[in-house]
Amino acid sequence: MTAEELVGINKKEVLRAKIESIRLPDVMDKEFATVRPDDRLGDVLARMTELDLHEIPVSQDGKRMDGLVSYGTVIKRKNLSIDAKASNIAIAPPSVSPETTITEAAEVLLREGYRQLPIVNDGRIEGVLSRGHILSVLRSVPELRDVPVESIMSPEVRIARGKDRVVDAVTVMRDLDIRILPVVDDMERIMGIVGFKDLANYNWREKRRQTLGEVVGNSYPADVFVESAMIEDPVIIAPGTTVGKAAEIMLERNISTLPIVEERELRGIVTRYDLVELVASFRRREMMYMQITGLEREDRFETEQMERVITQSVQKIARIVDPLMFSLHVTKYNQEGIRAKYSLNGRLVTANGVMNANAVQWDLIQATTDLMGMFERRVIDKKEEKLEHRRRTRNIGHS
Repeated sequence: MTAEELVGINKKEVLRAKIESIRLPDVMDKEFATVRPDDRLGDVLARMTELDLHEIPVSQDGKRMDGLVSYGTVIKRKNLSIDAKASNIAIAPPSVSPETTITEAAEVLLREGYRQLPIVNDGRIEGVLSRGHILSVLRSVPELRDVPVESIMSPEVRIARGKDRVVDAVTVMRDLDIRILPVVDDMERIMGIVGFKDLANYNWREKRRQTLGEVVGNSYPADVFVESAMIEDPVIIAPGTTVGKAAEIMLERNISTLPIVEERELRGIVTRYDLVELVASFRRREMMYMQITGLEREDRFETEQMERVITQSVQKIARIVDPLMFSLHVTKYNQEGIRAKYSLNGRLVTANGVMNANAVQWDLIQATTDLMGMFERRVIDKKEEKLEHRRRTRNIGHS
């Protein structure tokens, strides 16, 4: 191990200690909204919309934890009656106590896809932690606050166009497990931004015929275009903006995504997810954090083999750069009778930044192998680019 590597490890340990010295009770909301177990789904969703919440605790007395209603979970269920009781749709959230470290809590927010997370002690709700609270942590740690957004942004951005149909934009977001799409014009210039919640307003409505009182799960107006639902003139930032400044803008404007734009051209995006991921990456763990989502029940027996392929690939990558976190979302398309095609979208966070890749195959394991091969090649390419840059720099110094 080189001295440079040792200094890097020591610095990370110091930073971890500084981050984890911030306790959950220091940042969480101690006053919070709840719904009762017998509240109707329609009323619960209205309450969540009013308060701009993605998750809300279920409690009979406002203190004891009876479950959690999550917008992300509800929206995936088809034809739910708006008269369904909160107790029937509530899920049991993961156990997070006031003594949980903030890096572990950040990881739970990412793993569960939550925006708000109840903090529970002996069955009683002590407070609610949000992604916004994690952003406030970033602003208080100078070593993280001053990091440029380019080091954590997603440079490969999936986009929508103004004339794309709402139904197609929703399908893209569901398939890729994302909530936001930048909208560009024919010259690839940023013109707006559209979120899943904006488009989902077309999805959640009552029908007035035989199915009165039901919420439609997969019905969208075919003639509604993205440009009519997008937010025009979105808040943008320039390359070189710091993580601290990005967090400050998100908190002040109550937004979750910032397109990074240079001369109207989209260079990437940074989201609250990216910033929470930065904090979670400092959690002490023996192995790299890995998450696979989107697998259907009949494909879950493949999980062990997928993890084996990913682990073998990550071990190769670790010889070049330190891998911190890996997430993979699987989308399955049923085609040609009983045969299915798989689309895999992966995200690898390393000490040198963020990489995204996509692979499509008829075979799930082959798709996983192809995807990890892409990450390996990109890591090697980046290493060779750095070496070439150093050679050029040395040559200039000796000329």
